[in-house]
Amino acid sequence: MTRKLIYIIVIALLTILIWIYRSSNFEFSNTVLVLTKNNVIKDTLIQPHNLTCNQSPFIVIIVTSYVGHVELRSAHRRAMPSTYLSKLNIIRVFLLARIPENEKYITQDAIRDESKIFGDILQGSFYENYRNLTYKHLMGLKWASSVCQNASYILKIDDDTVFNIIKTYDFLKGIPMADSNDFLMGYILNNTKPRRIQQNKWYVTWEEYSRNEYPAYLSGWYYIISPKIAAMISAEAIYHPFFWIDDIFVTGLLVESLGLKLKQLPKDYWLEYYELLECCIRDMIKKSIKCDYIVGPNGGRSNLIVEFNEAFANCQKWSNCTTRPKDHDLKKECVMFRDRTIFSDGQAEVHHINL
Repeated sequence: MTRKLIYIIVIALLTILIWIYRSSNFEFSNTVLVLTKNNVIKDTLIQPHNLTCNQSPFIVIIVTSYVGHVELRSAHRRAMPSTYLSKLNIIRVFLLARIPENEKYITQDAIRDESKIFGDILQGSFYENYRNLTYKHLMGLKWASSVCQNASYILKIDDDTVFNIIKTYDFLKGIPMADSNDFLMGYILNNTKPRRIQQNKWYVTWEEYSRNEYPAYLSGWYYIISPKIAAMISAEAIYHPFFWIDDIFVTGLLVESLGLKLKQLPKDYWLEYYELLECCIRDMIKKSIKCDYIVGPNGGRSNLIVEFNEAFANCQKWSNCTTRPKDHDLKKECVMFRDRTIFSDGQAEVHHINL
């Protein structure tokens, strides 16, 4: 009787230990599952079709998109139709995950229909969740660097990012070929500290991240990477402790682990607030002043990417837009209210504007 009781206790303890081990390694196991080459290419709900990397695309655009953001994906397609991108030797893929149970406004059949029409969706088998963005991000890099390994560049963006593809294209065409193979450039965020307030969207426990400061990393809104570096990062992710904030993990912790260097986008490339983009659009339309900026947030306005690219295209088409005078800086003259910063605490800011 005593021996039987000992066996039961031993089995119970082993069961508990196995459960603890599996729970503590859940993220690691998921990362391995997502990044294994065969799984990325085969173990997905939907694969892109009507896209080919046989001709070595100049740019592969991977767009992180929530499965229910149908309107945002539509705006990207209207702003930059696939036929237009094809002429520039560019392909675009939207990165989605499995529909969560609490999602009431989209069905898997609808996503399949969208895929049949456009052929530009890569849908992972993991569920949509803010803490699963790391899987989606890495899935995109792994797919692009393996299926399109002969591409010159991979452009990673979020679906709520506004950007101009022509200026992006022209910028990358100006990069010396010798520098294009080891390329990792974006908006660098330095000296960012973990948010320890539970109410914050990016709240991180000491168990999740024990350091007082994050390494330098790139904003996930928009960055450019070579397939070689994307493949290195994807491979490194399998062996690195998981972290759920995707841009910090992918372009910060993994880049740090690999000893790679980040490159900063040129000055006047980036606008932090959507109101500034609106001012740029207004000046192109009403004052025929070119907008020299390339990237910014849409501020919840899905159609802003369409308006921005249309205004820029008209400037080119009509050849009537002039360069902005140096004494009329957009950031100083555009009257705006700041909704947020790229990585804010959500605290209010008050600034006096001289009119």
